[in-house]
Amino acid sequence: MGNMGRKSIAGLLILAIVLLLAACSKSGADGDAFAKEILKQYPALKDHKMTVIEVKRVVDGDTFETKSGDKVRLIGVNTPETVKPNSPVEHYGKEASQFTKSKLTGKTVYLFADAGDKDKYGRLLRYVFIQGEPSMFNETLIREGYANTMSIPPNVMFQDSFVKLEREARSKKKGLWADNK
Repeated sequence: MGNMGRKSIAGLLILAIVLLLAACSKSGADGDAFAKEILKQYPALKDHKMTVIEVKRVVDGDTFETKSGDKVRLIGVNTPETVKPNSPVEHYGKEASQFTKSKLTGKTVYLFADAGDKDKYGRLLRYVFIQGEPSMFNETLIREGYANTMSIPPNVMFQDSFVKLEREARSKKKGLWADNK
């Protein structure tokens, strides 16, 4: 192999290493100030898979589709149904769906996995953070009364805090728990 061939191979190797390093840093919190802020507030997520992606569309209050086509189901929460086949829209379902649409559509989000990766429908199971907002969106849905808790092992990392937030929303009669609903 001539000198030119070795230089081409060396160049390709360097390019491959640069691309690999870039891909690794995108999926981890290294060098990402917002991801570091999330991990400071939620240290339990430190060693869990993280991805950053744009939300294409919201399916309902607890499910959305990313720009890459993945469907994502929020871990630990359950909003009233709006799209279940052959079923009526559940109480407060439209409000929950509209809230999620207003908060997530077109936004860049940080997704963190728990112990399990996907549900039986192939949807990614994730804790969600809207870029620039360090509080977890899953918690916001519960705190504001748009969702109740739904824990399915092995994804139970924040189960206790979610239950506490639901109790607070119920006692404050927020959303689902309001007297006039």
